[in-house]
Amino acid sequence: MTRSQLNIKLSVDLLKKIKRQAMMSGKSLTEHITDLITRSIDGQTFDKYDLEAASRIDLLVERLSMVESTLQNYGYLNDQKLTPFTDLEAVNCTNFMRGVFQKTYNEKGFNSKKVAFLDFCQHVRGYEKWNEALSLRLREVMLMDDPDPFTGKELNDLSKGNKCNCPIRFGLISWTGLTEVPSQQEICDKGDELINSL
Repeated sequence: MTRSQLNIKLSVDLLKKIKRQAMMSGKSLTEHITDLITRSIDGQTFDKYDLEAASRIDLLVERLSMVESTLQNYGYLNDQKLTPFTDLEAVNCTNFMRGVFQKTYNEKGFNSKKVAFLDFCQHVRGYEKWNEALSLRLREVMLMDDPDPFTGKELNDLSKGNKCNCPIRFGLISWTGLTEVPSQQEICDKGDELINSL
């Protein structure tokens, strides 16, 4: 079969989704796009199974992103001495969390910050040590105008002394759908300076 090249421009998000689908289906990007176009031209529709599979793939991609993020953190931290959160790092983390929350709240168009917070909490509550007291503390940090930032002790208790395991960071990744998130150590070092790069 003779092949020719087609140059098209796609949004970054769409291209990422197509690449993920190709990877999950075990096909090259070219094979996957060819298959999609062929099915469309032939009038084939994507049945319920295809839609359910796509939903499962999206869920798997989300979980893999979290694992990948953890591995990136491990690589970043492996080159340095792993230490627990300091109070200064906790302040930077708090500022980063608040900035990501505010940015996502604005972009997703929630009716109120309280509604956005309840939606965000669904992505954090599944973690082993999560409880009502932590929900109240997180609510204070995210919704108050001038809250006391998290302390190093609070974040160390929450992440069991391992910065890579911060459930709030994982919750933010899941809630926002971001795939390229700074490592936990970068957040500790730079805080809300990183928001504009997301």
